[in-house]
Amino acid sequence: MKKILILSFLGILFFNACRGKKIRKKSVTKTPIEGAKPILPEIKSVLKNIYEFDYLSYKAKCDYKDPNMDQSFTMNIRMKRDSILWISITAVGFEVARAKLDSDSVKVISRLEKKYYTYGYDYIKKLSGTTLTLMQIQNLLTANLIYLPENYTSTAEKNKFKTTEGYIENTVSIDDKSKILEQLLQHLVEQSNANVLYSNYKKTDKQQFPGKVDISVITPKHNISLLMENSNINSNIIDAFPFEISSKYEKGN
Repeated sequence: MKKILILSFLGILFFNACRGKKIRKKSVTKTPIEGAKPILPEIKSVLKNIYEFDYLSYKAKCDYKDPNMDQSFTMNIRMKRDSILWISITAVGFEVARAKLDSDSVKVISRLEKKYYTYGYDYIKKLSGTTLTLMQIQNLLTANLIYLPENYTSTAEKNKFKTTEGYIENTVSIDDKSKILEQLLQHLVEQSNANVLYSNYKKTDKQQFPGKVDISVITPKHNISLLMENSNINSNIIDAFPFEISSKYEKGN
């Protein structure tokens, strides 16, 4: 399950407020539209339609597959923009794993193994074949652009735009309403890519959020897929991202 959690939230690789609890007014950090370089009109339209948040929580019913495993489970996901990504995996009504990403590290608790793991982002690069920041991982999960909007250029295909950042080429496909339908990341040297498909958009908080996210990651060592069906989308302030490690748990490798 540790492997599933790590590879799953790569994707690229991943609650409603309590009744009676007072909901504090939230402020949302808006994505700047104008930068140092001009932005294509189509990309400007995309920026006006992306899901903006400072905090975000939602539930995802997941189907995970790799050459050795086929498993279903539920993810409860909480985010603080560009700060924390928190994930709890439950199966048959019990939490089996928990993860917390911040700007420096990836931490995982495996309830089944009674172990915990701590990794740097070099581990994500090893697994996914790409170098991604926390914010870029959050953007992939929420159907937002992962690179600077002014860097995207047109392609020969209508509604497809791309940029190259280092050894990574990112191709974005959009629909006629400027919603992102697909993000493809290809490593130009290594034989690896990550493809993320977005569909079943839902209107929540006057914004559009993908109801379904279909992720596939292919590297020389890994070939995985993760289908996420999202619900209970909420952008109210989140007070806690609990991640306590039992003294009975051992540190894993």
